Amino acid sequence: MTSALSCIARGAAVAAAALSLAVSAPAAEKRFGLTSFEAIEVSADVIVEVVTRAPVSAVATGPQDALDRLSLESRDGRLVIGQRQFAGDEKRRRPHGPVTVRVNAANLNSATLAGAGSLRIDTLKGQRAMVGLRGPGRVTVGEIAADRLQVAMIGNGTMTLGGAAKTARMTLSGAGVVDAGALAVGELISDSEGAGDHILHAVKSAAVTARGIGKVVVLGRPVCTVRNVGSGSVTCGAGK
Repeated sequence: MTSALSCIARGAAVAAAALSLAVSAPAAEKRFGLTSFEAIEVSADVIVEVVTRAPVSAVATGPQDALDRLSLESRDGRLVIGQRQFAGDEKRRRPHGPVTVRVNAANLNSATLAGAGSLRIDTLKGQRAMVGLRGPGRVTVGEIAADRLQVAMIGNGTMTLGGAAKTARMTLSGAGVVDAGALAVGELISDSEGAGDHILHAVKSAAVTARGIGKVVVLGRPVCTVRNVGSGSVTCGAGK
């Protein structure tokens, strides 16, 4: 009996040690050489962090199996991040652990994310700028500086925006959430439908069209034009 218990204990210890080694194994790393780009498009379910820094480059970390499927290409002024599909992938287990892609960019003015990934950008600037999200992912832009800004969202994702724009047009559809209370827009046009709740910020004027059951709050003290054709609510000129 004692011998059997001893064998079980030794087996448990070996299994625990193996598990510890597997968990603590360092993530693999893959570096990408890039040419300059002004737009980033992400269609992979990965974590992407973009900072304004030279030289332009990208480093990805995560499970080796996932890195083998990761694709980064600079073409026509765009950085396209995607995932390759291999034969038999539908029968394989998904790689354990997230993939994080850290990107250095110089003059980024457009960013789009499709899927369940995450895209975080420190600065987006230009005469014309664009932010897009399709799906359940998350997009965060710390500082936008633009004359004309276009924002589009479809699905149940989350978007957080800061900075300033002279004019902005926002088209928002689905159950997603936009927190743009820290984005001061001179002249704002917003058209939303669905169950999403949105916080916006206008300085001079705000034209708001809302359809569905969501809630729209426009901070600031702009001249407001509101068209609410759903059962949701619109509050425009909420101060601050």
